[in-house]
Amino acid sequence: MKQYIIKRLQNNVKALHELSEKGKKVGKIKYIKSLHSIFLMQYGNTYTLDIKKRTLHIQGLGDFKVIGLEQIPNACDITTANLIERNGDYFLHVTVYVPKEEKVHNRKAIGIDLGVKDQITFSNGIKVKYNVEMPKRVKRLYKVFSKSQYNNETKERSKRGQKVLVKIKKEFAHENNQKKDINNKIAHYIATNYEFVAYQNDPIKEWQRLFGRRIYQTSIGGFRDTLRIKVSTPLEVGRFTKTTGICMYCGYSLHLNLYERVFKCPSCGRVQDRDVSAANAIGYEGLSLRNVGETLADDDASTSSMLEYLKSIPHVKASIAGEARSPEQVDGAQEAPSVRVG
Repeated sequence: MKQYIIKRLQNNVKALHELSEKGKKVGKIKYIKSLHSIFLMQYGNTYTLDIKKRTLHIQGLGDFKVIGLEQIPNACDITTANLIERNGDYFLHVTVYVPKEEKVHNRKAIGIDLGVKDQITFSNGIKVKYNVEMPKRVKRLYKVFSKSQYNNETKERSKRGQKVLVKIKKEFAHENNQKKDINNKIAHYIATNYEFVAYQNDPIKEWQRLFGRRIYQTSIGGFRDTLRIKVSTPLEVGRFTKTTGICMYCGYSLHLNLYERVFKCPSCGRVQDRDVSAANAIGYEGLSLRNVGETLADDDASTSSMLEYLKSIPHVKASIAGEARSPEQVDGAQEAPSVRVG
């Protein structure tokens, strides 16, 4: 472990030297009071794991009880690890090798529309809402932290303020982990069931400036980044491509304001959900960029199973949007007589 710390320090100094030779500002090397991560190179020598007893042995430090060893797959080769101290807690990031999974080749495609009111809308009609709110405890901690003493000379908070700051960071880390878990579970389902996944390169950062906390509590930007990595064939539609207000039946384009969630096509008269129509338009545009033919597989049967899976994820609310209606169905619904009961 000491050898690796020295090696990492040498590599950092070399990297800074190369950057300075290229004309970039690197600043001065400063003293670090504590090291927050230690690399464990050799499994079986530097560290060992006993999954049945849930213990971790680190060379020179001894044995420790560990929570979460069930996350390590059964058929895998354990290699290096990283012992990390974060906000007063200790974590072990283990690197394992598992048999490589073959990418999905089922000729299924789906379009995805990201939004503020409904975070994720799929072209099959499923709409997903989720947000992880910050606990009220954080507001109380912030009040205590603001009242703690601050030294202008050393530019440090008092010991009480530092302890409160660690608690605040823990709450933020817990919230971020929950959002990452939701994004990973949804993206994993999409990656294992669909070969072609189309999405639009929306300006998420600009959305966050406008809507603030509503975007931060969802982390839909992280969901889009996860899709890029996991799916077999990601199809990214350009940011400025028009996908909202396009009829999925006749292709008529209509300008919609942000508050208009449902629109009636002036050409064919069909009534459509705004987000589902946009998800279909994104799907068609993505497939046209990929030059995918007419041999895509039908996916109507898996909609119900997808809905049940999404409902099982904590903090997630999933539902199916109303189906598009023909002009005859719309007129029939408007002419239906009201009946008074009682």
